[in-house]
Amino acid sequence: MIKTKLLGLSILTALMLNSCATPSYTDGKASQVKQGDALTLGLDRQDYENAAETMINSMLSDPAFANIKAGTRKVIAIGRVVNDTPQRIDTEKLTAKITTALRKSGKFILTSAVAAGGALDSMSEDVRELRDNDEFNQKTIAKKGTLVSPDFSLAGKIRQDNVKLSNGKTQVEYFFLLRLTDLTSGLVYWEDEQTIDKTGSSKSVTW
Repeated sequence: MIKTKLLGLSILTALMLNSCATPSYTDGKASQVKQGDALTLGLDRQDYENAAETMINSMLSDPAFANIKAGTRKVIAIGRVVNDTPQRIDTEKLTAKITTALRKSGKFILTSAVAAGGALDSMSEDVRELRDNDEFNQKTIAKKGTLVSPDFSLAGKIRQDNVKLSNGKTQVEYFFLLRLTDLTSGLVYWEDEQTIDKTGSSKSVTW
């Protein structure tokens, strides 16, 4: 009987410890209101999707772009999206989801010929190097003056702050900042910041 009770107590303790160790989303305030369980203290696909969806709605509903008519789509180039966290983050996960949704809206289109750090697809330049190559029909080579310059640049930053709480846990705060800059005037037509707050054991890692 004693062994049975001890076994039951051990199982209950393990379950409680496991429950306490599970990271959770919070409101990011001193109240630490839980807003659901998190897979990890690091960034996962759900975090990218939630941040991207919110920012997409923000941009499309902004007065600067809400009235863009069909057939007059603005061209967007991908600028620098800085990863200011200790994690290895593929920032293209965020920008790709956003630019895909913007393209489907009919208001924007993405250029792969121009981007921060080099073209997303170098073939636009590569095919032009075939000019004067006798092995290729020159009538099929892209002519000069056919590339379209972008109207806007999408750039931003992902930042991470770790805050140690009084209960010994750690709150990890993520900030997604994006802005859309008019490349003719240099003016920022839209920007938004979304935050994600997660709380978990101080022994957990975010990478």
